[in-house]
Amino acid sequence: MNVTNALTVDEIAALFGIPLNTVRERLARHNSPQEYFSIPDLAKRWRCSRGTVYNRLRAHGAKVLDFAPNGKRGKKVVAASTVLQLEARQTKRLC
Repeated sequence: MNVTNALTVDEIAALFGIPLNTVRERLARHNSPQEYFSIPDLAKRWRCSRGTVYNRLRAHGAKVLDFAPNGKRGKKVVAASTVLQLEARQTKRLC
C-alpha cells in the first residue's frame, strides 16, 4: 500500500498563512540552478579552506567576478560553468 500524505501548494500556503504567489516564487527560486558560487560556498563544497579555493582557482586560471573597487575587498563569485569544468578536469577514476 503506497499512500502519500503530500500537501498541495495551496494547502501549504493556507497552513502557514503565506500568499500563494510567495510560496510559488520560493519554490521556483529553490529549484533554479545556482549561477554563481562564492568562495566560502566553494570551500564548503570542496571541503577545504578558502585559501585552498583561491589557490585552485588561480592554478586553473579561472575567471572570478568581483565588483569591488581596486584595492578594496569585495565578495568574489565564480560562474557555475567554471566550477563544473574545474571539477570535471579534477575528477578521476578510483581504480
